[in-house]
Amino acid sequence: MNGYYDTGLLLKLYTAEPESPAVQAFVHHRGQALQITELHHAECASALRLKQFRGECTATEATATLKLLEDDLRAGVLRMVAVEWNQVWKQCRCLAEAHAALTGCRTLDALHVASALVLGAREFISSDHRQSACAIRAGLSVTDPTRAVR
Repeated sequence: MNGYYDTGLLLKLYTAEPESPAVQAFVHHRGQALQITELHHAECASALRLKQFRGECTATEATATLKLLEDDLRAGVLRMVAVEWNQVWKQCRCLAEAHAALTGCRTLDALHVASALVLGAREFISSDHRQSACAIRAGLSVTDPTRAVR
């Protein structure tokens, strides 16, 4: 795995947010399938239903967006990768112990960075400042597509 995308960026490909055009252009420019884990999948479902709960979208819109994500998994636009979760959780704990007080990263932030490390990613792709700070301290290169110059 070369690049690990965080869930926030993945969602910007499927929802209309201010940064969506920049993220879409970045992904298109890269021209590669996005590799995701079950963590991404679960977070997307939760985030979309939370948008529904908040009144930011209807149930029909959330369901349609989840279907688009499933369609992209079937089509190979997204590719599900397996990860050894026991290793990820151990790495997550180490990252939290080493970097949370310095970066403000939360469990899910460290969990994504740990997943990237366990999967052998060299680049962490995120616009989340806490995740990015943790990823840098963990030795990953960080790219923010909302600020990237192409």
